[in-house]
Amino acid sequence: MLNKGICKILVLLFLTSFLATGCSLHPGRGNDQKSQEVPPEEAPGQVIDPAVERRDISVPKIDTENWEIGLYAGVLSVDDFGSRAIYGARAAYHVSEDFFMEGAYAVSTVVDTSFRTIGLPIFPNEEEDLKFYSFSLGYNFLPGEVFVGTKWAMTSSMYFIFGVGNTEFIGEDELTYSVGFGLRVLPRDYLTLRIEAKDNIFESDLLGTNEYKHNMEFNLGFSVFF
Repeated sequence: MLNKGICKILVLLFLTSFLATGCSLHPGRGNDQKSQEVPPEEAPGQVIDPAVERRDISVPKIDTENWEIGLYAGVLSVDDFGSRAIYGARAAYHVSEDFFMEGAYAVSTVVDTSFRTIGLPIFPNEEEDLKFYSFSLGYNFLPGEVFVGTKWAMTSSMYFIFGVGNTEFIGEDELTYSVGFGLRVLPRDYLTLRIEAKDNIFESDLLGTNEYKHNMEFNLGFSVFF
């Protein structure tokens, strides 16, 4: 009887432990599965929103005309004779975006007042006219923009220019070479503002020695495309 009673107790204990173990395992697996499933409403949002609002862009209209004509004024410093005002006109043809050809004509006056004060007049008259014309080749470089304030930008370009021409002065014609650089700014697609500095070089013997004279010129002008 004792052995049968012990056997019954062992069987009951075994069944109890088995049921307890089974109950503890099934809920655990259910919890793990639920922890891995994330409800759609709780999923993290997208990093990049594809719905981008587009801006209205105004594309500038650029004229295709290649001819440019304009006027300019500035200061001409004649070697040995001081500085005087100079006025001129120029016309250019733009061969490409990089190169242009230009013709220019300008007039100025030169005085020998400083020499006359010491009794050594150089010119027939105290004031003599100087006329200059040239044919030049220009090269555009450093294209960009010039900003006025925070809302107005103007197309611009720096350029080199080299030319050959003639200077008429006191009845003589002197072969003249010009070399310089400038800045071109377009406040409108048809209007150009230019600031230019160049050296006009010609040979002269007015002071008794035949030598090349460097005559610096600074000018400001405007021109239009057509």
